[in-house]
Amino acid sequence: MSTGATRSHTSLNAASNAMEPVVNNPALSTAIEVFSSLSDVGKAIPFVAPAFILLKIIIDIERRAQDVDAKCNDILERITFLLSHLPIVRKMHDEGTLMQATKQVVERMNEAVKGAAALIAAYRKQSPIARRLSISNREKFSTCADALNVCCSDLLLSLQIRQSQQLDALTNRGVPLDDDDQAAMTFVETHGGDFEAVQYDRELVKEFAEERHLPMDDSVMGELEDGVVAEAVGQVSARLETIVKDNLSAAIAGGLKDLAAQLTTVQQEQSFVCVQCELSFTRLSNHPKACSYHKAPYDSWSKSYGCCDTAHPCQCSSHREKHHCDYPYGTFFPRVWAINNYVDTTDDWASVTDTSLEEEGGTTEKASVGQLLRWKSRGERLKSPTILISVGTVRWAERYYFNTFTLEDLQNISKSVRHSKRTLIFRTSPSEDAYASAEWILAVSGKITGVRITAKANTSSTPFVRVCPIDLATGQKSGDVLAVSEGGLRSYAPASPYVLPETLRVGPELKDTPLRAARKDFKTRTSSPGLRVIMRSVDEPPLAANPQMGSARFDYMVGTVSVFNNNAPGSNVPITIAAAKAAFRYVGEKQYTDVESEGFKIVDGAQFPLTIDPRQSVTFKFEAAIPRTEEDVKKDVRWWNPRAFCARHRPLRVRFVLEDIEGEEASLVSEYVFKPFPFSEKKENDLATFWFDEPDMISRNMIAVSPGDSSDVVAKIDGQEVKVNQLQQLVYKALKTGKTEIDLEIGREKGYGEWEWKASALVDISCRRVYAFKVLLHEGKSVPEEKRRFACLGYVLCPDYGDVIPGKTRPVSYATESIRLPPLQPYVPVEYPVDDKVDDWKPVVPPKPARTLSSSNGVPPVAECDVQRNGSTVADTR
Repeated sequence: MSTGATRSHTSLNAASNAMEPVVNNPALSTAIEVFSSLSDVGKAIPFVAPAFILLKIIIDIERRAQDVDAKCNDILERITFLLSHLPIVRKMHDEGTLMQATKQVVERMNEAVKGAAALIAAYRKQSPIARRLSISNREKFSTCADALNVCCSDLLLSLQIRQSQQLDALTNRGVPLDDDDQAAMTFVETHGGDFEAVQYDRELVKEFAEERHLPMDDSVMGELEDGVVAEAVGQVSARLETIVKDNLSAAIAGGLKDLAAQLTTVQQEQSFVCVQCELSFTRLSNHPKACSYHKAPYDSWSKSYGCCDTAHPCQCSSHREKHHCDYPYGTFFPRVWAINNYVDTTDDWASVTDTSLEEEGGTTEKASVGQLLRWKSRGERLKSPTILISVGTVRWAERYYFNTFTLEDLQNISKSVRHSKRTLIFRTSPSEDAYASAEWILAVSGKITGVRITAKANTSSTPFVRVCPIDLATGQKSGDVLAVSEGGLRSYAPASPYVLPETLRVGPELKDTPLRAARKDFKTRTSSPGLRVIMRSVDEPPLAANPQMGSARFDYMVGTVSVFNNNAPGSNVPITIAAAKAAFRYVGEKQYTDVESEGFKIVDGAQFPLTIDPRQSVTFKFEAAIPRTEEDVKKDVRWWNPRAFCARHRPLRVRFVLEDIEGEEASLVSEYVFKPFPFSEKKENDLATFWFDEPDMISRNMIAVSPGDSSDVVAKIDGQEVKVNQLQQLVYKALKTGKTEIDLEIGREKGYGEWEWKASALVDISCRRVYAFKVLLHEGKSVPEEKRRFACLGYVLCPDYGDVIPGKTRPVSYATESIRLPPLQPYVPVEYPVDDKVDDWKPVVPPKPARTLSSSNGVPPVAECDVQRNGSTVADTR
């Protein structure tokens, strides 16, 4: 036997070492040795050169491979054994004894080797999972081995070489399987024995990948589709044909060694961008620890990642070309937020949500199915129908599923489901106690006709289940959504109306109107009849309180007074005002108290002394600071326009005093009557109001209960929302503990601790619903308990909420109440005087000034008053 045959014998023994590292691969070493020793054959015999070019390509592909594959080694061994006989062909060519039949066999050999090279190149581009689970790979390697066997037999026959025992072993053996191939066959047998069913089931493929510790991404499913392997082999074969033709002449002229550098790869490696780390990668450079990333998204507020306390990536895996939900990674969540946080990105077809009632913020199980309209708000609408299925809460620390399906995806999934009967899409937990899931609905023919979504919390006896029909041909909803089951805590309709106790209120009922109108009938009072002035208040009301600012120690009263010189026009008696001051008192007091000089001022800029001519007037605008009592100062109230805190219980009077140049005084009293702040009133849509009045501050402490403004809000108590889920939690708690009056825990302190309120829910455990709210208002922590006097306890019916079991009623069961009015001290109203007569002074009317009549014809003048008093004129007396 020839030297080539001896080398082939060596290669036959290499199969047992197929899984050694690449550098120690005997089959590859033998092929390299054969190629090197026969490199001149192609130069001498041009029609065999393509086989050696293709062998060089296969050698380079296997050198670059990340692992040793038994099937590739088997094909390489067959090719090496086949080409090892070509030196005999060269010898016959040189001797001129080469027959035409041998040339035809060599041409078929070139085609067979080209097919083998194309198969190995396409196979090596596949992911490790696709290589094992694709049934097409097994068939094509078997076909390739058969083609090489036939060529080998025909070549030896044409060369008149007797078939050896080694040749029989080579041609009679099947394509070998390595450990991963055997594991794939075992896995398929375990799941029904149908490779086609497994290769279309993403969950089964993922399970196999995890079992074999192989990298898994979305490209794997594409590689497992029908026709993908054949298409890839065809493309590589066409490329090889071009390479061989373009380089054949160069190989013949310069030898195959010079061509090796040009044929290191069949085609350039395509570059991808990883969705996890956003870096570029190639299939060749990808491996299980190639990608580093964070599980959680970056929080710009805390400037950190929620998954760890470092900026360095905390996870590693293979690079991924497409977004997935196999495990959490930070860049996935902004993509989900761009869809879920807007209303124009999806068309929801069906959704289910069930929240645990065990505690506040309990786990929520949910699932939904709908159509994805666009990837982000206001973005371009998707041209191809795309179904979006979401299961669970999409957060990095929880189990979730968020995936889209095009028409092509649905067709491939339908094939898998039809074979495997595995309809489950995703389930958050294997437990029957609490979970959310989505699964395909199949027709009798095995065709997908819809999606079933389910959600069940641990406090629900039955799950929420919805079935959404889908047209597989159009990717659209094909009918109405069917409600298969209702979960959650559903209530019963009461057999009779609820009757609530009357509201209890302890304390006075005040009014928000003034005690009376401010008096304006006060007269000018002078210290001497000779000071003929008339003073009048100009403003309405006469006094304004705190028009510019508020103070905790004073109330600033501002008034405007007009002063009129009442002397006769021709009397030439002006009045000169030298100073002004003010005093004050409250109705019921006997004496006025002077306003301190620092607290009184003329605010219009008038300068003293100031002269007023007869029958003329001057207006003075003054401000008087009225001090508060020590008790009022402690309250630190800073009311301003138009209310004076010091006068809230009884009217205040301010006496404005003017002093002339001779020390005589004239004064006028102005009165201020407090007008309370308007009390809060019940609005048209309020369900109820609860209040008590505080007489010291003359205020009404009130809260309102109003209906909710959305589907998940039952009511608002003083603006605090009471939600459906909150009430369901209370009912569940009542059923579990037997306590039927439960604090809503939404109460608030008001007025800096001056008063407070709290509310409780009254539960009907027979009808399994909250039937009323109970509200308690009382004085707060700023009032010692032993001094508290006012409170209010009231009831209001709870609006209907949640799901009610149709057609079923139950007798009402009233709650056992435990909250009562707190101990209160008796309230004794304080009677304040409303008016008095201290300032009701009527001045004596002075005689009018005499006017003299002019003389005529030398007759002396006569006073007009004398003429009137005598009842006749001077002429008459004469």
